Amino acid sequence: MMISLPLPCATRFAATASLKSAIARIVLVFAIALPGIWAEATAETDRFGGMTAWTVGASDHFQLKEAHGRWWLITPDGRGMVALGLNHINELKHPTEYSRTRFARRLGTDWVRVFAEVEQQIRQWGFNSAGFLAPPEMRKLMPHVLSTKFIDASFWQTKLTYADVFAPEFVATAKSRAHAAAAEMKANPLCFAWTWNDSVCWDLALTRKSHGTDFVSFMRGLPRGAPGRIRYQAFLRERHARIGALNTAYGTAFASFRELANADWSKLDLARPAVLADDREFLRLIARQYYQTISTPFRQEHPQGILMGDRFHLRDHPNEVLEEAAKFIDLLGIQPGDHYQPSVVPLTRPDETWFDAAEFDRLHRLTGKPIVIADHQTGFFNDQTPKTGGWFQYATAEEAVDSYARFLRDAFARPYIVGYFRCQYLTRYHDEARRFKQGLLRPDGTPYDAFVSHLRQTHQEVLHDLLKETGSSRSDKP
Repeated sequence: MMISLPLPCATRFAATASLKSAIARIVLVFAIALPGIWAEATAETDRFGGMTAWTVGASDHFQLKEAHGRWWLITPDGRGMVALGLNHINELKHPTEYSRTRFARRLGTDWVRVFAEVEQQIRQWGFNSAGFLAPPEMRKLMPHVLSTKFIDASFWQTKLTYADVFAPEFVATAKSRAHAAAAEMKANPLCFAWTWNDSVCWDLALTRKSHGTDFVSFMRGLPRGAPGRIRYQAFLRERHARIGALNTAYGTAFASFRELANADWSKLDLARPAVLADDREFLRLIARQYYQTISTPFRQEHPQGILMGDRFHLRDHPNEVLEEAAKFIDLLGIQPGDHYQPSVVPLTRPDETWFDAAEFDRLHRLTGKPIVIADHQTGFFNDQTPKTGGWFQYATAEEAVDSYARFLRDAFARPYIVGYFRCQYLTRYHDEARRFKQGLLRPDGTPYDAFVSHLRQTHQEVLHDLLKETGSSRSDKP
């Protein structure tokens, strides 16, 4: 089976001497051992980045298919590919920081020309996708993931603002935004998936430790008459049947279930085994309502659209939530690492510095879904960005490159990984974290040339390894 190469021909960039040497060695290997595969690997790609040498039949949208023992994205032209994306390109439009860049000096705010250059540049670095949070101009140029926010409750936010997912207002908002997303995806075949929120705090224990609240406690504390609170009260009655049984389990003294409408839950002992067990099951109901409410109107408008749902932060994805999400999504998005505060999970090494194959295997078995690495990077020290965050910072760019290459090789060795999105295009300073969010461009818009050259080589080597393992045939069918 053939996959996408982000650089269809060597003439699209000026290779360095070392890269030319590496390419020459690869050519020699293919010429001796795999001549048929090499001939197809250098073939032109379709307009989406899929190889023209292999097809399963064209459609009007991206698809996910399993073939030859692994999962693949299939372009609307019917070609096989894996996604190598770059996220947060929209941040180039930040007025203050954009004004410092070479783009501003040369092109002003002619965003069409600016992002045409950005597309050419990142394709030269081996990326074939604009990831998520791409600006409208980029969404016309490259495959990408459409992102829509529903909840402000990401792990990196100081205050978590959950939503009453049982409320009619949330249902109406979900329907409106789902219809808008479906319309945009159907109108633009370059949009290959729809995702929602970034790293929502789902895990009860982790969120209580880091933020002093959680999704269930939010619902429990809603005002009298709020739909979410009413659903919680009904849930307790379903679980315990008799008020005496609830009082015994919770250490409370309610005279009847009717009193729950005015109950003050602020002093509830969350560590009681019965309370924790109930909270986990009510979290399941929240997740079911959340995913069903958003996905149903989307499916009605765009049944073939690839749905990712929330992008989960690695280790903040309770089984109850994943089991419910898996009923509605097509693609699981996982973000390893990126800790803006000390991790609440004991780690022997930072998550972003290695690919935890055992945990990713478990997530794939639990959900049965292919997985995309939704956001990831490791940074490195330099004089312009002495302190980066929240990603792990290596002392040198060479160490960061080695870590990146190792992570990608290990990730794509798993047959269910269909994409990888790297965090950040332009380096930005985040005042709230007092750290730089390091990208592939310096704050003045000039690239870290040696670093991106190594990334390009890594992308080619990863795709070469996939080709070698899979083989190719013009008549392959999933």
